[in-house]
Amino acid sequence: MARGKSVVLETISFGNQTQAHAFFKEMLNRYIPGEIVSPEDSTHLAELFKRHPSYSSKVGPGVNYFEVMPEKFGSQCFCAVLLDGTKEGFSYKKCVTQKGD
Repeated sequence: MARGKSVVLETISFGNQTQAHAFFKEMLNRYIPGEIVSPEDSTHLAELFKRHPSYSSKVGPGVNYFEVMPEKFGSQCFCAVLLDGTKEGFSYKKCVTQKGD
């Protein structure tokens, strides 16, 4: 991973990807699965989500809110709850690096 690349969002900027990873990891760990992400955190998360390599297919009709959902092996991830009620889990790491699988 290119650690020297800055990550610039509309709401917050990071000097490199390591700082962005740390910020969003800490955010994710403040929540438990099923919990809705706070409005303040959602502001940053919405901007980060736009960087996901599959954003255009994941965003569908638009995001209603964000929550945290359980993931494999006891971990968790962010989830966009769309306006039509469907849920799209996504990796903040993919959003930071803008790289797919």
